[in-house]
Amino acid sequence: MAKERPPLEEMTLRQLRKVASEYGVSRYSRMRKSQLLAEIQKIQRAKISISPSRTVEAQPEVEASKFELGQDDRTGGTLASVDEGLADLPEGYGESRVVLMPRDPQWAYAYWDIPNDHKEDLRRQGGQQLALRIYDVTDISLEYQSPHSIQEYPCDELAREWYLPMPVSDRDYVVDIGYRCADGRWLVLARSAPVRVPPVYPSDWIEDQFITVNWDDDLRGKTVYKLVPPSHKIAAVGAAGAGNPIYDEIFGMAKSAEA
Repeated sequence: MAKERPPLEEMTLRQLRKVASEYGVSRYSRMRKSQLLAEIQKIQRAKISISPSRTVEAQPEVEASKFELGQDDRTGGTLASVDEGLADLPEGYGESRVVLMPRDPQWAYAYWDIPNDHKEDLRRQGGQQLALRIYDVTDISLEYQSPHSIQEYPCDELAREWYLPMPVSDRDYVVDIGYRCADGRWLVLARSAPVRVPPVYPSDWIEDQFITVNWDDDLRGKTVYKLVPPSHKIAAVGAAGAGNPIYDEIFGMAKSAEA
């Protein structure tokens, strides 16, 4: 026998989120218990007010059926039956993962799936505050190089998505989700793949190059000239001399210009 669902007022936050998911409530994962309860009750009241009008709508449908031509349904039945028998999507997949997606030149969207046992393991190691860290990894690799800049944003334990302001546009970024410890350690839960944030302004890069090519040359699969964007040239200069003050000054000017 199926277990009867308790009243909304007696449900836990987790149960209310499941009901909100069934009703299609937007951003239910970021709502408090009182907000979830209000949204669900609002939807239920709307459904009750709509149902009496169905009998009124039935009469026009009967009248309209007199003029139908009776064509065969070649679609194989109603589309509503396509999803019958499919199980509900799980709340998690048991693998720690975070994804970073640029929304526009100044904002990015991050979402993640972290198992509770992984969180508990890092909390036992001293993790206190769950946070997101954004690294500027333009033209570098975090495996053996330090990021150009680091931004940290605390986030809620129950959240599974977050919007993050980007410090400078037209750069490559990676996001970590993890725990900050009282002694300053950073315990990583997951790391995203690097993404490129588009520039705020149209490019002012003008570099005309005139190349002479012989008429009989076979150009298939060949590179005659490779254009190097100015940002890559600056990065090459910065990599040549670690801690170059000129590079640091250029990065600071770009950041202040977009602030």
